[in-house]
Amino acid sequence: MICNYCRSEESDIIAEYTRFEKNNVLQCQNCGLVYLELKKSKEEIESYYSSDYCQAPTHQRLSADEHFHNKVIQNDANNRILFITENLDIRGKRILEVGSASGSLLHKLIEYGCREAIGIELTEEYANYARSLGFTVYTHPIEELNLREEFDGVVSFHTLEHVYDPMAVIQAVYRALKPNGYFLGEVPNQNDWRIQIFDDKIVKRLHYDPDHYYYYSPITLRNYLGTCGFNNITLQTIERYNSLVQLRNILRNQGRERNAEEALRKYIFPKNEREEVRLPHVDDPVESRFNRLFERGVNLELMGNCLRFVTEVRRVA
Repeated sequence: MICNYCRSEESDIIAEYTRFEKNNVLQCQNCGLVYLELKKSKEEIESYYSSDYCQAPTHQRLSADEHFHNKVIQNDANNRILFITENLDIRGKRILEVGSASGSLLHKLIEYGCREAIGIELTEEYANYARSLGFTVYTHPIEELNLREEFDGVVSFHTLEHVYDPMAVIQAVYRALKPNGYFLGEVPNQNDWRIQIFDDKIVKRLHYDPDHYYYYSPITLRNYLGTCGFNNITLQTIERYNSLVQLRNILRNQGRERNAEEALRKYIFPKNEREEVRLPHVDDPVESRFNRLFERGVNLELMGNCLRFVTEVRRVA
Protein backbone atom coordinates (compact mmCIF):
# COMPACT_ATOMS: atom_id res chain seq x y z
CA MET A 1 0.00 0.00 0.00
CA ILE A 2 0.99 3.62 -0.59
CA CYS A 3 0.97 5.95 2.41
CA ASN A 4 -1.87 8.44 2.09
CA TYR A 5 0.22 11.27 3.56
CA CYS A 6 3.73 11.00 2.10
CA ARG A 7 3.08 8.48 -0.72
CA SER A 8 5.86 6.16 0.45
CA GLU A 9 5.50 2.48 -0.43
CA GLU A 10 7.69 1.31 2.48
CA SER A 11 5.89 0.15 5.63
CA ASP A 12 6.19 -2.27 8.54
CA ILE A 13 3.52 -4.59 9.94
CA ILE A 14 2.96 -3.58 13.57
CA ALA A 15 -0.15 -5.70 14.31
CA GLU A 16 -1.93 -8.59 12.64
CA TYR A 17 -5.44 -8.35 14.12
CA THR A 18 -8.19 -5.75 14.19
CA ARG A 19 -10.39 -6.89 17.05
CA PHE A 20 -12.00 -10.14 15.82
CA GLU A 21 -10.58 -10.05 12.30
CA LYS A 22 -7.13 -10.98 11.03
CA ASN A 23 -5.85 -7.90 9.20
CA ASN A 24 -2.45 -6.25 8.94
CA VAL A 25 -1.88 -2.85 10.56
CA LEU A 26 0.92 -0.99 8.81
CA GLN A 27 3.20 1.89 9.79
CA CYS A 28 4.87 4.05 7.15
CA GLN A 29 8.64 3.90 7.45
CA ASN A 30 8.94 7.48 6.21
CA CYS A 31 6.35 9.60 8.06
CA GLY A 32 5.11 7.22 10.77
CA LEU A 33 1.43 7.19 9.74
CA VAL A 34 -0.39 4.03 10.86
CA TYR A 35 -3.08 2.55 8.62
CA LEU A 36 -4.85 -0.68 7.74
CA GLU A 37 -3.91 -2.83 4.81
CA LEU A 38 -7.10 -1.90 2.99
CA LYS A 39 -8.86 -4.57 0.97
CA LYS A 40 -11.83 -2.41 -0.10
CA SER A 41 -12.19 0.34 -2.67
CA LYS A 42 -13.51 3.82 -1.83
CA GLU A 43 -16.85 2.88 -3.39
CA GLU A 44 -17.10 -0.33 -1.34
CA ILE A 45 -16.32 1.52 1.88
CA GLU A 46 -18.92 4.20 1.19
CA SER A 47 -21.52 1.54 0.35
CA TYR A 48 -20.73 -0.25 3.62
CA TYR A 49 -21.23 2.91 5.68
CA SER A 50 -24.40 3.78 3.79
CA SER A 51 -26.32 0.61 4.66
CA ASP A 52 -24.38 -1.96 6.72
CA TYR A 53 -22.28 -0.08 9.28
CA CYS A 54 -24.87 0.23 12.05
CA GLN A 55 -25.47 -3.55 11.86
CA ALA A 56 -21.78 -4.56 11.78
CA PRO A 57 -20.99 -7.51 14.11
CA THR A 58 -17.80 -5.86 15.45
CA HIS A 59 -19.62 -3.28 17.60
CA GLN A 60 -22.92 -2.78 19.39
CA ARG A 61 -25.90 -2.84 17.04
CA LEU A 62 -28.11 0.17 17.71
CA SER A 63 -31.05 1.56 15.79
CA ALA A 64 -30.88 5.28 15.09
CA ASP A 65 -33.28 6.03 17.96
CA GLU A 66 -31.31 3.77 20.33
CA HIS A 67 -28.10 5.44 19.20
CA PHE A 68 -29.43 8.96 19.81
CA HIS A 69 -30.64 8.13 23.33
CA ASN A 70 -27.73 5.86 24.29
CA LYS A 71 -26.07 7.06 27.52
CA VAL A 72 -22.55 6.77 26.09
CA ILE A 73 -23.54 8.83 23.03
CA GLN A 74 -25.23 11.46 25.19
CA ASN A 75 -22.24 11.56 27.55
CA ASP A 76 -19.93 12.06 24.57
CA ALA A 77 -22.15 14.83 23.16
CA ASN A 78 -22.13 16.65 26.50
CA ASN A 79 -18.32 16.46 26.73
CA ARG A 80 -17.81 17.49 23.12
CA ILE A 81 -20.06 20.53 23.20
CA LEU A 82 -18.10 21.83 26.20
CA PHE A 83 -14.84 21.33 24.29
CA ILE A 84 -16.27 23.12 21.24
CA THR A 85 -17.66 26.10 23.15
CA GLU A 86 -14.45 26.48 25.16
CA ASN A 87 -12.59 27.02 21.89
CA LEU A 88 -15.15 28.66 19.60
CA ASP A 89 -18.02 31.04 20.20
CA ILE A 90 -20.72 29.25 18.21
CA ARG A 91 -23.53 31.68 19.02
CA GLY A 92 -25.15 32.79 15.79
CA LYS A 93 -22.68 30.75 13.76
CA ARG A 94 -23.14 28.20 10.98
CA ILE A 95 -21.47 24.89 11.90
CA LEU A 96 -20.94 21.70 9.89
CA GLU A 97 -20.42 18.34 11.56
CA VAL A 98 -18.63 15.68 9.51
CA GLY A 99 -19.85 12.30 10.75
CA SER A 100 -23.01 13.49 12.50
CA ALA A 101 -24.51 10.01 13.15
CA SER A 102 -28.03 10.26 14.61
CA GLY A 103 -27.72 13.97 15.44
CA SER A 104 -26.90 14.10 19.16
CA LEU A 105 -24.15 16.71 18.73
CA LEU A 106 -26.14 18.66 16.14
CA HIS A 107 -28.86 18.93 18.80
CA LYS A 108 -26.33 20.22 21.35
CA LEU A 109 -24.93 22.78 18.90
CA ILE A 110 -28.39 24.33 18.50
CA GLU A 111 -29.05 24.12 22.24
CA TYR A 112 -25.85 26.11 22.87
CA GLY A 113 -26.77 28.89 20.46
CA CYS A 114 -25.57 27.82 17.02
CA ARG A 115 -27.61 29.52 14.26
CA GLU A 116 -27.55 26.50 11.96
CA ALA A 117 -26.07 23.03 12.43
CA ILE A 118 -25.70 20.87 9.33
CA GLY A 119 -24.49 17.29 9.22
CA ILE A 120 -22.71 14.92 6.90
CA GLU A 121 -23.52 11.25 7.58
CA LEU A 122 -23.14 8.37 5.13
CA THR A 123 -25.31 5.94 7.12
CA GLU A 124 -28.79 6.49 5.70
CA GLU A 125 -30.66 5.30 8.81
CA TYR A 126 -28.80 7.74 11.06
CA ALA A 127 -29.05 10.60 8.55
CA ASN A 128 -32.80 10.13 8.15
CA TYR A 129 -33.27 10.11 11.92
CA ALA A 130 -31.40 13.43 12.27
CA ARG A 131 -33.51 14.83 9.42
CA SER A 132 -36.63 13.83 11.34
CA LEU A 133 -35.35 16.09 14.13
CA GLY A 134 -35.25 19.00 11.69
CA PHE A 135 -31.58 18.97 10.62
CA THR A 136 -30.15 19.19 7.11
CA VAL A 137 -27.87 16.19 6.61
CA TYR A 138 -25.87 15.34 3.51
CA THR A 139 -25.24 11.67 2.72
CA HIS A 140 -22.28 12.18 0.38
CA PRO A 141 -18.62 12.51 1.41
CA ILE A 142 -17.53 16.10 2.03
CA GLU A 143 -14.95 15.94 -0.77
CA GLU A 144 -17.82 15.41 -3.24
CA LEU A 145 -20.03 18.28 -2.05
CA ASN A 146 -18.06 21.23 -3.48
CA LEU A 147 -18.56 23.36 -0.36
CA ARG A 148 -16.78 26.73 -0.56
CA GLU A 149 -16.35 29.14 2.38
CA GLU A 150 -19.80 28.35 3.80
CA PHE A 151 -19.17 27.60 7.48
CA ASP A 152 -17.79 29.40 10.52
CA GLY A 153 -16.72 26.09 12.00
CA VAL A 154 -16.42 22.43 11.10
CA VAL A 155 -16.39 19.76 13.80
CA SER A 156 -15.60 16.07 13.44
CA PHE A 157 -15.41 13.51 16.23
CA HIS A 158 -14.17 9.98 15.53
CA THR A 159 -14.68 10.25 11.79
CA LEU A 160 -11.26 10.94 10.23
CA GLU A 161 -10.17 7.40 11.10
CA HIS A 162 -13.08 6.00 9.04
CA VAL A 163 -12.44 7.78 5.74
CA TYR A 164 -10.76 6.30 2.67
CA ASP A 165 -8.67 9.41 1.86
CA PRO A 166 -8.03 11.68 4.86
CA MET A 167 -5.95 14.12 2.82
CA ALA A 168 -8.89 14.77 0.48
CA VAL A 169 -11.30 15.08 3.42
CA ILE A 170 -9.18 17.60 5.35
CA GLN A 171 -8.60 19.62 2.19
CA ALA A 172 -12.37 19.70 1.62
CA VAL A 173 -12.91 20.87 5.21
CA TYR A 174 -10.43 23.69 4.61
CA ARG A 175 -12.30 24.80 1.48
CA ALA A 176 -15.66 24.64 3.28
CA LEU A 177 -14.55 27.08 5.99
CA LYS A 178 -14.85 30.85 5.81
CA PRO A 179 -11.71 32.93 6.37
CA ASN A 180 -10.78 32.65 10.08
CA GLY A 181 -13.05 29.60 10.42
CA TYR A 182 -12.21 26.84 12.88
CA PHE A 183 -11.83 23.08 12.55
CA LEU A 184 -12.18 21.11 15.80
CA GLY A 185 -12.45 17.44 16.54
CA GLU A 186 -11.17 14.19 17.96
CA VAL A 187 -9.62 10.93 16.77
CA PRO A 188 -8.30 7.82 18.56
CA ASN A 189 -4.70 8.44 19.62
CA GLN A 190 -2.00 6.13 18.26
CA ASN A 191 0.18 7.29 21.18
CA ASP A 192 -2.40 5.92 23.65
CA TRP A 193 -0.62 4.87 26.86
CA ARG A 194 -2.12 1.38 26.58
CA ILE A 195 -0.34 0.84 23.25
CA GLN A 196 2.88 2.65 24.09
CA ILE A 197 3.50 1.05 27.50
CA PHE A 198 2.03 -2.45 27.27
CA ASP A 199 3.10 -4.86 24.54
CA ASP A 200 -0.14 -6.77 24.95
CA LYS A 201 -2.08 -8.54 22.21
CA ILE A 202 -5.48 -7.98 23.83
CA VAL A 203 -4.80 -4.25 24.19
CA LYS A 204 -3.72 -4.03 20.55
CA ARG A 205 -6.73 -5.93 19.30
CA LEU A 206 -9.08 -3.61 21.20
CA HIS A 207 -7.26 -0.54 19.88
CA TYR A 208 -7.19 -1.62 16.24
CA ASP A 209 -10.75 -1.55 14.95
CA PRO A 210 -11.50 -3.03 11.48
CA ASP A 211 -13.58 0.08 10.69
CA HIS A 212 -10.69 2.44 11.51
CA TYR A 213 -8.52 2.78 8.43
CA TYR A 214 -6.09 5.34 9.89
CA TYR A 215 -4.53 5.85 13.32
CA TYR A 216 -3.14 9.32 14.06
CA SER A 217 -0.44 10.33 16.50
CA PRO A 218 0.14 13.98 17.49
CA ILE A 219 2.90 14.16 14.85
CA THR A 220 0.96 12.63 11.96
CA LEU A 221 -2.24 14.56 12.70
CA ARG A 222 -0.29 17.82 12.86
CA ASN A 223 1.35 16.88 9.54
CA TYR A 224 -2.03 16.47 7.85
CA LEU A 225 -3.52 19.68 9.23
CA GLY A 226 -0.47 21.79 8.42
CA THR A 227 -0.07 20.38 4.90
CA CYS A 228 -3.74 21.14 4.18
CA GLY A 229 -3.24 24.79 5.08
CA PHE A 230 -4.41 25.05 8.70
CA ASN A 231 -2.66 27.38 11.18
CA ASN A 232 -2.33 27.65 14.95
CA ILE A 233 -2.76 23.92 15.53
CA THR A 234 -3.41 23.03 19.16
CA LEU A 235 -3.45 19.40 20.28
CA GLN A 236 -4.50 17.79 23.54
CA THR A 237 -5.57 14.35 24.67
CA ILE A 238 -8.39 13.08 26.86
CA GLU A 239 -9.27 9.78 28.49
CA ARG A 240 -12.57 8.68 26.99
CA TYR A 241 -12.40 5.35 28.81
CA ASN A 242 -12.24 4.46 32.50
CA SER A 243 -8.48 4.34 33.06
CA LEU A 244 -8.50 2.42 36.35
CA VAL A 245 -10.80 -0.31 35.08
CA GLN A 246 -8.71 -0.70 31.93
CA LEU A 247 -5.42 -0.78 33.86
CA ARG A 248 -6.79 -3.50 36.14
CA ASN A 249 -7.95 -5.52 33.14
CA ILE A 250 -4.62 -5.14 31.34
CA LEU A 251 -2.69 -6.39 34.36
CA ARG A 252 -5.18 -9.20 34.96
CA ASN A 253 -5.15 -10.37 31.35
CA GLN A 254 -1.41 -10.19 30.69
CA GLY A 255 -0.19 -13.47 29.26
CA ARG A 256 -3.73 -14.68 28.52
CA GLU A 257 -3.79 -14.14 24.78
CA ARG A 258 -5.81 -17.33 24.34
CA ASN A 259 -8.71 -15.56 26.07
CA ALA A 260 -8.40 -12.49 23.82
CA GLU A 261 -11.79 -12.78 22.13
CA GLU A 262 -13.60 -13.32 25.42
CA ALA A 263 -11.89 -10.26 26.94
CA LEU A 264 -12.67 -8.18 23.85
CA ARG A 265 -16.34 -9.08 23.94
CA LYS A 266 -16.62 -7.86 27.53
CA TYR A 267 -15.29 -4.47 26.41
CA ILE A 268 -17.22 -4.12 23.17
CA PHE A 269 -20.52 -5.71 24.20
CA PRO A 270 -21.04 -4.75 27.88
CA LYS A 271 -23.99 -6.46 29.56
CA ASN A 272 -24.93 -3.46 31.69
CA GLU A 273 -23.98 0.12 32.45
CA ARG A 274 -21.56 -0.99 35.17
CA GLU A 275 -19.50 -2.88 32.60
CA GLU A 276 -19.51 0.02 30.11
CA VAL A 277 -16.00 1.48 30.46
CA ARG A 278 -16.97 4.65 28.56
CA LEU A 279 -19.33 5.74 31.35
CA PRO A 280 -17.88 7.23 34.55
CA HIS A 281 -18.76 5.44 37.79
CA VAL A 282 -19.48 8.57 39.83
CA ASP A 283 -20.48 6.50 42.85
CA ASP A 284 -16.88 5.25 43.29
CA PRO A 285 -14.80 8.10 44.81
CA VAL A 286 -11.52 6.14 44.70
CA GLU A 287 -11.95 5.35 41.02
CA SER A 288 -12.98 8.94 40.23
CA ARG A 289 -9.97 10.42 42.04
CA PHE A 290 -7.52 7.99 40.44
CA ASN A 291 -8.91 8.67 36.97
CA ARG A 292 -8.63 12.45 37.41
CA LEU A 293 -5.01 12.21 38.54
CA PHE A 294 -4.07 9.60 35.94
CA GLU A 295 -5.71 11.52 33.10
CA ARG A 296 -3.85 14.67 34.06
CA GLY A 297 -0.53 12.80 33.89
CA VAL A 298 -1.03 10.99 30.58
CA ASN A 299 -2.47 14.08 28.94
CA LEU A 300 0.68 16.06 29.78
CA GLU A 301 2.52 13.53 27.60
CA LEU A 302 -0.24 13.54 24.91
CA MET A 303 -0.84 9.85 25.70
CA GLY A 304 -4.56 9.93 26.47
CA ASN A 305 -6.62 7.52 24.42
CA CYS A 306 -8.27 10.26 22.32
CA LEU A 307 -6.49 13.07 20.50
CA ARG A 308 -8.28 16.41 20.17
CA PHE A 309 -7.37 19.26 17.87
CA VAL A 310 -8.26 22.90 17.34
CA THR A 311 -7.03 24.74 14.27
CA GLU A 312 -8.08 27.63 12.06
CA VAL A 313 -8.08 28.97 8.53
CA ARG A 314 -6.01 32.11 7.98
CA ARG A 315 -6.80 33.46 4.54
CA VAL A 316 -8.05 36.77 3.21
CA ALA A 317 -11.77 36.94 2.47
